[in-house]
Amino acid sequence: MTQLDDRPVPAGPTTDDVHSRGRRLRSLFTADRVEDLALLAVLVALGVFFSARSPYFLYADNLSNLLLAVSVIGTMAAVSTLVLVAGYLDLSVGSAAAFSAIACVWLIEDHGWGTAGAIAVALLLGVLAGAVNGVFSVALGVNPIITTIGMLSVLRGLSYVLTEGSEILVRDEFLLRLGSGRFLSLPYGVWVMFAAFAVVAFVARYTVAGRNLYAIGANPRAARLAGIPLGRYQVVILAASGLAAAVGGLLLVGQAGSAASHAATGYELQVITAVLLGGTALTGGSGRIRGTFLAVLIIGTLNNGMTLLAVPSYYQTVASGVLLLTAVGIAQARQRFRRAGGAA
Repeated sequence: MTQLDDRPVPAGPTTDDVHSRGRRLRSLFTADRVEDLALLAVLVALGVFFSARSPYFLYADNLSNLLLAVSVIGTMAAVSTLVLVAGYLDLSVGSAAAFSAIACVWLIEDHGWGTAGAIAVALLLGVLAGAVNGVFSVALGVNPIITTIGMLSVLRGLSYVLTEGSEILVRDEFLLRLGSGRFLSLPYGVWVMFAAFAVVAFVARYTVAGRNLYAIGANPRAARLAGIPLGRYQVVILAASGLAAAVGGLLLVGQAGSAASHAATGYELQVITAVLLGGTALTGGSGRIRGTFLAVLIIGTLNNGMTLLAVPSYYQTVASGVLLLTAVGIAQARQRFRRAGGAA
């Protein structure tokens, strides 16, 4: 005779359990995370493609050089993400990087300054250039795009004045070590880029200033009514952008071994491409630091891969332009999608 099992039957999932699991699943696939996964997929696809076409792509030295090549634009793009999040745009970062670095090398090599003093002046010049952009925009009520374009021309012209159209060789050991030295097998410039992204991510996520920048970009009028000093934030964030540009410029001259008036030409477009491709809205109010980081890696992988495949430089320029147009198109489509989602 079979004995009946009197153990209690486990209860099935309740409605609350099902809803809770659904919420957890949806949280794993938010729009931001889907976009990050898409960027990661593009990065992996590029890596697979170039590694299949060139046996040198996955060499440790090549990957290290890839990161070093994007360390300058990455350092600037990290801060530029918050600039665009706040609804502003700094088009003078390339010229600010060149001028700050040239001033540093000019003081050391032509006027006998010490390294520390010259670097301090370079960083101060970067901050000053960004602050002037902000002050002019606030005082005159002009869009920062206009003021930063003007600053771009001013700083590029001053770079030609200091160099007299020629290159200044870098002999300073610290600057050369900054460009070529390594820590834990990675160049110093890469660690500087990592630090820039870490600091910006912390500010964006954990500080009142970071939250205020998002609020300013999302709705400037509401932010002003809430007591947020828009003018002060504009000056400070553009000054921070100038500081990042100066740091990037110092990395650049250390890597190149010379300071040239044409250095960092076009870097502002690469920075904008990285920020937009990474998911920051053109109109401000939303943006992801990790997205910008992935976009910087995509740009670096594309450039490095094309160089390994001996793609002519003019085709690489075309590819950069196509990537920028793609980034703008994606940013616009993302904005329309979110607007439609909000309306629904």
